Amino acid sequence: MRLRNIRRKLEAGQRRYTKRKVSCDNRPESEQEQDESSVTSEWITLMKRLRHSSENISSIKSAMEKTYTRRRSWISKETPTMAEIFSEYPRFLDMPSLLDIEFGKMMDGKTDLFIRRWEASIIPKLKAVAAIERSDVASLTERMEDQTDDEKCYTMLVVLTHLLPPLPGSRCSVKSAISFLLDFVPPGTSIASLCSEPKMASRTQPQLICIGNLKSTTRQYIIVARNDGVTIPVDGGLTCAVDKLFKLYWVCNLSYPPQLSSVFTFLEYIYEMTISTKRRAKVLELISKLQLAQ
Repeated sequence: MRLRNIRRKLEAGQRRYTKRKVSCDNRPESEQEQDESSVTSEWITLMKRLRHSSENISSIKSAMEKTYTRRRSWISKETPTMAEIFSEYPRFLDMPSLLDIEFGKMMDGKTDLFIRRWEASIIPKLKAVAAIERSDVASLTERMEDQTDDEKCYTMLVVLTHLLPPLPGSRCSVKSAISFLLDFVPPGTSIASLCSEPKMASRTQPQLICIGNLKSTTRQYIIVARNDGVTIPVDGGLTCAVDKLFKLYWVCNLSYPPQLSSVFTFLEYIYEMTISTKRRAKVLELISKLQLAQ
């Protein structure tokens, strides 16, 4: 009682503790959710109207940040097509770097792991494992010292398709499996024509297309999703292109191509993700060999 009476005589500025302010927002929860949804819709509209330019980059990234929770909920619950996703969020198409940001938020900052580990750590170990495999696999790595970075990357992707071959029910040969990840078209082929290429008729999942060849200085890598009419040019070489393709699968909540399910599962290991597929015995066996390789 004495302490309470002493406190009453103190000036407001002398009191150590103050009463918690009572929120004046007593609206029903449904009204608050409607307001939040309205604000999110405004950010989506802004993002659709702004075009990719140096002046708009910060506003676009801010809009993507503000709409992240709604976007992930929509994609996971409604399972929209790629065409629907990119219609609602078109900046993914002309700003592929947004795939890196989205994937990083989804995977707790594991954005750079593939680019950091693939060439410096994984390729040398894969080469050592391939050297002690059967002759057809070991021969793939011959004369790699004379290859360009993109050629080395492609060689190791081919090695992966041999070490982790298509499942029996996929109706795909080991030799042709790599084409479901990366295929080639002649120099001068227009990007707009890639979705109508006859050779891509059987490609139901997104893949990489190289316009030109690996030795050409003018080669260009494009992510192509034929069924959705989506094409995304990717800069930075083959390693960066594979990185973007993998992130696209996760950002858009897509199933891996069945011909390469084991190869994509192995990529999860490089990103230090929990391996998602059930049929992973060969992948775990290869990971064990890599950990023993010097």
